[in-house]
Amino acid sequence: MLAVTALPDIATVGVVGGSLAGLFHAVALTELGLDVDVWERATGRPDDRGAGIVLQPGVAWFLNEFTGVDPERVSVPVTHRQFFTKDGNSRVTPMRQRMISWGTIYKALRDTLPAERYHDGQPVTALTPTPAGATIHVDGAAQPVDLAIIADGSASRFRALVAPDGAPRYAGYVAYRGVIDEADLPQELATSLGDRFSFYDGDRTQFLCYFIPGDFGTTITGHCRMNWVWYVPADAPELKRITTDRNGSAHGLSLPPGLLAPEVHAGLLARARSTLPEPLRQLVEHTGDPFLQAILDGRVTRMRSGRMLLTGDAAFVVRPHTAASTEKAAADAITLFHALRQAPSADAALQAWEDLRLAAGTAIHSQGVSLGHRLGLSDLETAAG
Repeated sequence: MLAVTALPDIATVGVVGGSLAGLFHAVALTELGLDVDVWERATGRPDDRGAGIVLQPGVAWFLNEFTGVDPERVSVPVTHRQFFTKDGNSRVTPMRQRMISWGTIYKALRDTLPAERYHDGQPVTALTPTPAGATIHVDGAAQPVDLAIIADGSASRFRALVAPDGAPRYAGYVAYRGVIDEADLPQELATSLGDRFSFYDGDRTQFLCYFIPGDFGTTITGHCRMNWVWYVPADAPELKRITTDRNGSAHGLSLPPGLLAPEVHAGLLARARSTLPEPLRQLVEHTGDPFLQAILDGRVTRMRSGRMLLTGDAAFVVRPHTAASTEKAAADAITLFHALRQAPSADAALQAWEDLRLAAGTAIHSQGVSLGHRLGLSDLETAAG
């Protein structure tokens, strides 16, 4: 771990949101010697069957330095990229990467943070700035803090306190996702996709897949999981239709596993049969509970107001093509950690942090919009507006 000395004018930190962005900041600032509390509206630990993530360098560094978890022990290596054509043939090029799951990262962070500092099932009802920091209101109680980290995701309730112009916009397409236990795949299919980050680019669509850790973070061959993502266009009426669950409840911008309406699932299978190469069609057919998310674009012109900071997807919502959302959240926390250690004052540190992270977020946001446009999945000017 890193030897640090806390700044005297920041002693207490309140983190609004206990997902990855909030946890990255809570763990890093606790290591800095600060008194950190996290408030998360959901109750309990999430299921570990979430989507996969490309393990980027910043996340790997964070896990190693702040949690003591060796990233190579909790990630699955790939040695090549594989590009499919519609007829099922493929070409392969060498490229080494490592893949990890959302749940594996979450567990490492949550296990590092003292349990009594994570308040789940306790939504923040209000956040008010003060001359010396902010006040966090939870369940009728007011908690003053020297620094407030707003990390409550793309649908942030408190973004407007810092950046009123930053609400994300729908980009015109969705990502269907699936996670399958390796043991449930035909052996031939698992072998053809092993050690590969596989892609198929079709007409206004993209499909990609790779193996991620299985139960309890295992990376043993045969016990991993296959993670796939399929981007397809969906106008506003179609988005409303496919995010209305099997019970008739509308979810808006996403739908968790197990709730896809039967007719939507049937349509997904029909689309797979007509548009995907054979190996990838099989993946969709072997997935019992696909889920989906709307693709959003969100950018802000400010990430700081006094002692309140916007981080993670509460600031910039970037498209998954960048493989950068989790890396961006980790970099927000790493940059804040180093800024607070090195700057002559807390306010100088926070200003330096904002300058750096605004530039980085703007660049990643633009990259994601360009990638979506290149795939024919959205209009560049409309999505960037």
